[in-house]
Amino acid sequence: MKVITTAFQACEPTLWTGRYARIMGDSAVFHLRYTNGRLWPVLIWETNSEIVTCRAMDSVTTRELVAAVACAKRHAGGDGGGSFLINEYGKILVPASDGDGRRFLAGRIGVPLLFDNPMMPGTPIDLGDEGDCEIGDSWNLPYVGIPYHLHRNGRIYFYQYDEHGGRSIHPPQQDVELIQAIRNLRPYGPVRVLVTPGGLVLTKIPSGTHALREESWQTVFVGRVNFNLWFEEE
Repeated sequence: MKVITTAFQACEPTLWTGRYARIMGDSAVFHLRYTNGRLWPVLIWETNSEIVTCRAMDSVTTRELVAAVACAKRHAGGDGGGSFLINEYGKILVPASDGDGRRFLAGRIGVPLLFDNPMMPGTPIDLGDEGDCEIGDSWNLPYVGIPYHLHRNGRIYFYQYDEHGGRSIHPPQQDVELIQAIRNLRPYGPVRVLVTPGGLVLTKIPSGTHALREESWQTVFVGRVNFNLWFEEE
């Protein structure tokens, strides 16, 4: 990779065959959209009462990320805009806009990508900062990240799709403390968790009268990835 700043490393768009998955819906990913006449990262935040758009805060790092994502989108045949993800290692993963299944590595960010917070002006959204959250506390920020899974038998895994179909990938070691934290909230059955760009672990628990519809469940904080026991960086 070519180093541009200490906070961001860009690379030529490189076909990515590593871990990549997303939850469906506009609110589960980052977007590069035209705002105020230029492409800019935004989050689509679905709150209990409304849907708001959150713009990334301006910085040299943000501008470099915009250039890298737009370059990858165009490399894949798009017009520069579209969705992208940042994994727990800071890798910028950009799917081709035509939906053909290709994904590209565009670079790596080494600092949080901060967003304006319309709900609390002056307090930026940092998806890697748990604040004073404890296990089981409501997560009141956007729900964006990479989905992983806890099998009904109690093992964490990632489900990888490739040209050969789907397969389960396991970390070198199982994080017993994280598994117990998940089970404290979801005592049985399979569980999907979301890992944010900053390595926070979130999940959803049944809530109210919509207990059968997971998309309506309450998002809660589970913990933080222990990278010594997690999937290796690709």
